[in-house]
Amino acid sequence: METLGTIVVVVLAIALLVTPVLLLRSKNPHPWPAIVGAMLASGVCYTVGGGGQEASGPSVATVIASTVGLLSVVAAFVALMPRSGNAPPPKSPIMLAAGAIGLGGVGLLITLVAG
Repeated sequence: METLGTIVVVVLAIALLVTPVLLLRSKNPHPWPAIVGAMLASGVCYTVGGGGQEASGPSVATVIASTVGLLSVVAAFVALMPRSGNAPPPKSPIMLAAGAIGLGGVGLLITLVAG
């Protein structure tokens, strides 16, 4: 029987894999919900990656969390770039953040399989 911690991590990974699909299908043109979601995914990966590991090196989830955090910061910079007043918000920050969230979900699943 699986432990409760493993079940929680699997549920979190599935939620992180479903979230990008929902964000990309959404009609919301604002990138900030996706960027905040990517930042939360980074925090979840750091939390899972830091638990119960020896000091021999970082876990896969911790490395993925760093990558997700970096991608969320890049998406925030792209979202904050000035544009003309009538231009719609760009779609690229949403795509970057959605990709980062999906990467976080995959990182959690790899951590479960590898460790």
